[in-house]
This record gives sequence, C-alpha cells and structure tokens, in this order.
Amino acid sequence: MLYTKEDFMLFSLIYSDVSRRGYPSPKLSHDILYKLFFYSVDRKQNIFKLDRISLKKIILESVHILKVENPRIKAEKRVENAVTYFLSEDGILNLERLKIRVGEEFQICEKEDIKFLGYFSKKYPKNLKELKDPPFMIFYRGYFPNEKELEKSLAVIGSRKPEKKYGREVARRMGVLLARNNWWNISGLALGCDEYGHMGSLEGQGQTGAILGQGLATPIYPKENRELSEKILEKNGFLMSELPPTTSNLSIFFILRNRLQSGMTCGIFVVQTGRSGGTLHTIKYSLEQERKTILWDPVDIEELEGVSEVLGNRILIGDRKDKLGISIGGDLRKKILKIKQAVGIYEILNDQSSKKRIIFHNRRLF
Repeated sequence: MLYTKEDFMLFSLIYSDVSRRGYPSPKLSHDILYKLFFYSVDRKQNIFKLDRISLKKIILESVHILKVENPRIKAEKRVENAVTYFLSEDGILNLERLKIRVGEEFQICEKEDIKFLGYFSKKYPKNLKELKDPPFMIFYRGYFPNEKELEKSLAVIGSRKPEKKYGREVARRMGVLLARNNWWNISGLALGCDEYGHMGSLEGQGQTGAILGQGLATPIYPKENRELSEKILEKNGFLMSELPPTTSNLSIFFILRNRLQSGMTCGIFVVQTGRSGGTLHTIKYSLEQERKTILWDPVDIEELEGVSEVLGNRILIGDRKDKLGISIGGDLRKKILKIKQAVGIYEILNDQSSKKRIIFHNRRLF
C-alpha cells in the first residue's frame, strides 16, 4: 500500500495546519497539497519517504500541472510555499511535530470511540471521491450510512438566523418529510435552519447526520446544539469530520466543511439565505459539484417581501443583479431548482413515482 493510515492522518494534520495571524488560513495551500497527493499516487511515490531532491522535483512538477490547469495561479508563490513547508528548517521541525501528533490522534480515536476511513478505504463514500478536494480521512461517531443509503440523502441547510415564522418551520417540515420517506438529512448542526432540519428528521423518526467543522474529540460547537448532537447519535445517526479529533473549530473549517454537505449527498435544500453567509458557499459548492441545488421559493408570501433573511433566495431564484457575499455566476444560477411546495421536491428527487412514495408528493411545506 502506497500510503498507510498513519500517512493519511499526517495528510489530515497538514490540511488542518493553519496560520492564526489575522484570518485563519492554511499554512500549505490546499490546491498544491491535493495536487501533490494525486500526482504522487499516479507516480506511485510516497512524498513522506522521498529525499530532499526528489521531493522538490515532485513539488515543481505538481505546481507545473496546477499552472497548466489554472493559468491564473501564481506558480512561483505555490513553489515557495510548498518548499518552505516541506524543506525549510522551520518546516521540517513543524512536520516532526505533526508526525508526533499522528500517534496521539489515533490514541484519542480509540479512547473516544471515534472511527475513521482513509481515502482508499472500500467504505469511503464514492460521492466524496469525486471531489477535487476530498477528505484525506473521515472521522465519525455513530452509524455511518452505506453507499445505497447515501443515494437517498439531502442536506437541509440555511441561515443561522432565519426569519422566525417560516424559516424554522419549513426546515423542520422538510426534515420530517425526508424522514417519512426514508431519506437521510445530512447537514451541519449549525443554529437555525440546520438545527430545525435535524429536529424535523428526528421528529419524523428518520435518520440524520451532521458534518462538523471541528475535531470530534473537542466540545460540540455551537454549545446550544450539544444536546441535539447526542440525540442524533441516540437515534442511529452520526457526527462526522474531516479534521483530526483534537482540532479546534475555526471559521475556515466551517467554510471548508460546507463542500462536504453537498459533496456527500445527492444535493441540498436551502431554506433561507441572506445576501451573505456560509449558506452561499454551500450553494456554490453544490452547483460546481453538479448536485441538485434546490431553493425554497418564498415569492408568493407577501409578508416576506423585503425581508433580509430570504433576500439571497430571491436574488438567486430571480437571477437579479444584486450583489451577493460571494460570486455565483449566471451559468451556475441556471442550474438552481426552486420549489414552493413538497410536490416540487418530489418531482426533483424521484425519477419514478410509486404508491409507496405518493405521500411525499402530497405533503405541504407550509
């Protein structure tokens, strides 16, 4: 085997190794880390076993490929970044510290009953393998759904501060709706729409899972949803992270985890989003990953006219020129699916109707 579980843990530690000066950012650019990994796999070379000359050579070759694929990147800075990280005196000392942590993280996994899957594991979800930046390792607690179960999974997501009358209720009812039709709801345990979606799935006696932006051996964030996380595990759900168990939550990890909510599932259902916020990142990830990207359409509800919590929905659905917190171009927006009632999501998710599923067709979201 080219890379061992210890190597994958080291990759995960490098991935989560961030500078905390100002806004947290990766010490090693993630695009070069992934290019190094995939190129080394193609070359059947373990980068952790190469001498200095061979390692620098594979760094240069990887950056060259990256530059060909994306001419806009600054290749010289990528080379400098990777050479400094792997071959400078400080970089080597840092890697030695991370190598010591490898064993410590596995000990924590055993102590805390945290299971893990490496990239080459047979149980590693194929949807995640399709990503350009898949997790090197998946860490999880609870029951992890198999491939067949993931074929019926959706992420109910949205604003952390949804409009109160409709936002929470639409999220909850969608969770119930998915549960009653044996669909997994795999979201992010965030306050607001995520939270109420999880609660709806539990209310409907279905299964739900949460992908976190922290290691699973650290206190659950947000603290308000710690009890909810315990209920998810009690009801045969799961908590999952791509980060080593002792990794603390940071803002950058929540943005990065958003790609996994859409990447692991069939798609996302967006309850409410403003013109900025993490939900927009997930929408863009979902569209780029060519997952089903479904937005709740509040256009017929007069009392929501001008309400900031649904402004993102209106801008994206109406393809308005109002600025959003991140750029989502017109070509991507054309792929957005919108629904007002459950009949819409039934038609989107089910290619063939059946008596068993007809209840899904007739349920109302509000």
